[in-house]
Amino acid sequence: MMAMHRPAPDVLAMIVCDQIITDRMTGKQSIIGMFSKIHARGFPAAHPQLCVFVALTEGRGETELRIRIVDANDARPPIVEGRGKVRFHDPRAIANLALQFHGITFPQPGEYRVQLYSGGELLREARLELIKLKPRPRKPEEGPPDPEGSPGPEGPSEFAS
Repeated sequence: MMAMHRPAPDVLAMIVCDQIITDRMTGKQSIIGMFSKIHARGFPAAHPQLCVFVALTEGRGETELRIRIVDANDARPPIVEGRGKVRFHDPRAIANLALQFHGITFPQPGEYRVQLYSGGELLREARLELIKLKPRPRKPEEGPPDPEGSPGPEGPSEFAS
């Protein structure tokens, strides 16, 4: 007996962000800090946390999903990969998936892709650009650069979205 192939769900949204907060009382999700670019002072660059929110419809039953981040040419193994499941009680229902990735290291600047798969089928991909920050010229009143490499006036964060 042949296995029945279910059609892939329709992707309503796929958002890359800093954080996803789920309200315990209502179940509503808040997406914090959406972005498509990451700025880093140097490479390889460690990014502390990245979240992906996906909203789907037209699914049937339990559906396994896979989210991965790859370089634009898919030249090396995925930077990170995560899996999740959503359950559709009705094809018209909307199912959400929120995945968090911690401690991601991007090897070099350039273009990356956040990809969403159901089974072996690519449903959606979003562009993620990694940009090397240019050193900011120091003003004479700021004094010499700190030899320890501590943050200057631009702030403590290595990343800006």
